[in-house]
Amino acid sequence: KAVVSTQSTGGPHNPLHNVPKINYKELIEGHATDQILKAMKQYAFFYIVNIPGFDAHGEVKAMESFFTLPQAVKDTCASVKHNPNNTNILRGYGHTKSSGGVPIEEVFNIGQYESRTIDESEVSCRAEFISREPNTWPTKENFPQSQEFRSVLENGFKIRMFLARKITEMIAQGLNYPGFVNMFTEAEFTSFYLKKYKARESKDNSHIYRSDSGYSMKAEDGRDLSIPSHIDTTITLLTTYTNGGLQALYKNEWYDVPSVMGSMMMMSGSLIKDLSDGELPALRHRVIDIKTDRYSTPFFFNPSFHAHINRSNSGRETEVGKEFLKFGPWQVTQLHRDEPLLLHSTSLHCNNLAKLATTN
Repeated sequence: KAVVSTQSTGGPHNPLHNVPKINYKELIEGHATDQILKAMKQYAFFYIVNIPGFDAHGEVKAMESFFTLPQAVKDTCASVKHNPNNTNILRGYGHTKSSGGVPIEEVFNIGQYESRTIDESEVSCRAEFISREPNTWPTKENFPQSQEFRSVLENGFKIRMFLARKITEMIAQGLNYPGFVNMFTEAEFTSFYLKKYKARESKDNSHIYRSDSGYSMKAEDGRDLSIPSHIDTTITLLTTYTNGGLQALYKNEWYDVPSVMGSMMMMSGSLIKDLSDGELPALRHRVIDIKTDRYSTPFFFNPSFHAHINRSNSGRETEVGKEFLKFGPWQVTQLHRDEPLLLHSTSLHCNNLAKLATTN
């Protein structure tokens, strides 16, 4: 069991200052496989720098312009959980409120689809149908900067999707795991989240996660957390811009993760560890409440709904494979627990989900 230090380290002795910063060009040209595997094995994350076309400042500006809109305007893009007049469930705007009723955490979720070309009768269950939900964008009628907002973030999604696929190829090559890339062919649940966090009081966190979620919203030194200690699912490309607060567990101690403006961090999740037979560890991380507005954009690149996740690279049964054959049903259980800002506890409910979990 890990013994966690009660003090984080952000100074010159912080070992996370040594996390590799991999040049985009080297990665895209296929010259960074060894660097990627070494970084993932040692730190469970790395930075990607010098990314052509990546407008980090533009993304921050776009988020600020949207999240400062009147609440009624934002709610026109809200998921049905927050606006019963809408039909979007997974994409669009969501929030959680403080004990005083003011939003303290806001999210805008973007996926890869702009239209839906299938009927619900053509897929295995309602959850799979929802995974292909089209994006919900604000309109110029009540948001004059809507076109710029959409343009900047569509560009950001495209860059991240391309990078994630290239990283997947590098992992497959480095592990001699040819079937790994094919697991991500459709990647329906892949999500690009715009997130804004506000300063909060301890009592506000009870409005985010249920008491039975298993999450603690306090650091060892008593500071409030904006995001509890957790491990992501698969491949995360995270951008924190110039914001502090992110911490990672490294050799059983929490350390501040340095912010590198203009970079993206690739963070390894639990399924990567499982599928790689433990060769690539998963990154446990959390966010300290920095008591001011904080913006970040996690991009979650996930396998296809019907990708088999029950066997690892060596052929052994994975931990998740003890209950789930395919990614989609497992992801549904994860989202119900981890996405309270957008979803009701039964938003992705599917009558035959239990059957899907263990059958072809």
